[in-house]
Amino acid sequence: MSIDVEFQNLTFTYEGADQPALKDINFTVSPGEIILITGPAGSGKTTLCYCINGLVPHFHEGDFIGDVLVREHNTRRSRVGGLASLVGMVFQDPESQLVTSSVADEVAFGPENFGVPREEINQRVANALKATRLEGYDEREPHTLSGGEQQACVIAAVYAMQPEIYVMDEPLANLDPEGKAKVLRVVVELAKQRGKTLVLVEHALEEVLPLVDRVIVLDKGQIVRDGPIEEILEAGDIPFVFTRPPILRLGEKYGLTPLPLSSQDFYEKFQARYTVDDIQWEDSNQGDFNVGMQVIKIEDISFSYNKNATNQAEALKNISLSVCAGEMVAILGRNGSGKTTLVRHIIGLLHPDAGKVVVLNKDVALTPTYELARDVGFCFQNPNHQIVSFNVRDEIIFGLKAHGIDPGEFDSRIQESLEFVNMLDYIDAEVFDLGMGQKKRVTLASVLSLRPGILIVDEPTTGQDPWMAQEIFEIIKRLNDSGTTVLIITHQIDFAAAYAKRAVVLDEGRIKFDGAIKDLLVDQDLMKASALEMPPTTRLASLMSRHGIPPWLVTMEELDQAIGKLVETSSNGH
Repeated sequence: MSIDVEFQNLTFTYEGADQPALKDINFTVSPGEIILITGPAGSGKTTLCYCINGLVPHFHEGDFIGDVLVREHNTRRSRVGGLASLVGMVFQDPESQLVTSSVADEVAFGPENFGVPREEINQRVANALKATRLEGYDEREPHTLSGGEQQACVIAAVYAMQPEIYVMDEPLANLDPEGKAKVLRVVVELAKQRGKTLVLVEHALEEVLPLVDRVIVLDKGQIVRDGPIEEILEAGDIPFVFTRPPILRLGEKYGLTPLPLSSQDFYEKFQARYTVDDIQWEDSNQGDFNVGMQVIKIEDISFSYNKNATNQAEALKNISLSVCAGEMVAILGRNGSGKTTLVRHIIGLLHPDAGKVVVLNKDVALTPTYELARDVGFCFQNPNHQIVSFNVRDEIIFGLKAHGIDPGEFDSRIQESLEFVNMLDYIDAEVFDLGMGQKKRVTLASVLSLRPGILIVDEPTTGQDPWMAQEIFEIIKRLNDSGTTVLIITHQIDFAAAYAKRAVVLDEGRIKFDGAIKDLLVDQDLMKASALEMPPTTRLASLMSRHGIPPWLVTMEELDQAIGKLVETSSNGH
């Protein structure tokens, strides 16, 4: 039997680390298999990917025991460059993979290095850009793209290389829902049609589970589950390691078999099992979201990145927006819609070509950025753009010193901010030894140590596993409950709807919606047009709304409560 990848008794410990990142790993991957690797942050998923393309042990050094075989190649003795024609890898941080000055050059770079004929390269580039929704981006500079567009660019570059084995480390993390669906469909169809092997590391189980053949669950560097998807799902949850999607867990609770993987599947099985009456639902009053003192006022601003280009589209077009003290506002929209560009105007990192931004009664154009930063905390989408020190403690001290905080307060502020984000145990850790999710928490702690009245967080769930993502939003909610005004940019509309009352949707640099987030959830046409995906729980609530269940429910707890009431009316729950 032919094998594409084989791990033989592999244990790997990074140089200087106390514990192995991977321990006693044994598994094989057959040609054409589509495998999901999942598990909590820090469980060894990325290290496992590095082993397949040879970055471990050749780039990331350490104690490497055992063997990894990629077809006939032993990665111990094969160069990374030599494996590149076989293994195409998409990294967790797309920016670290970008090497050229235009999107077209980036996508062509791999095939050019493999000596592919020019005509075929042009065709591959065109196909890859179409598959990843980047048509028309040929001459754009990759480092000026949004995080999601950069991720799409990297996926396009690997797609154009046509490797035999695709290894993708959280390729969906920065993509909007429409982009996730399209990229997943393209990559999976390609793997199936061409018999390619696909190893996919993901936390987004709802999107991925219906498409894979097999699931491997890692925890603390070891394989804790490995098997066909049905077997893994029937084995149940592993607390803080593997949690099945809410729809599936609800299906299990209400006795639906086989376990449903989609909202539609749940509804059909529920109808077959239960005959129910309608219920009355008490709508909890969300209250007004724009009351109190106005702290941010954006007045008719427009902005373009390339002022000299005649055909350069404006990134923002006539935007007007106000935010009051104590609000939590979710800023939503497809990749490249202008979300990050908008919030960068609030902190003075960008200035509008027309219009005005006022923060706490200060005209941002006339106020130094360092002065604004005392009141407005900003967490970048990519924490590597924000980190300036090697050590966690020093990273927080840097901001405190820069803002003239009394050194006598340093220790208490450092302790308080790290404790708030559950990173106190890492106070003396080297920043660049941390994972992406941990770095995100360090930047949040650094910002919180300054005690800003306004907090802006760009994609807070980047690099976070589901439990860490929930924890980050709980942290943000605690801040908001204590009076901090919060603006969150996110593609995680389920988290946004569970924590924020108000949503602002951008599309092509314009505000398309500004209102209660539950009103957005029930406007399916607007959601689709804005590349926003209704959470699976809300899709199910919408299907069941004919029985009195509110169509805007988001959390599993809310939906469970509503379905439970519905089942109580059943005359034949058999």
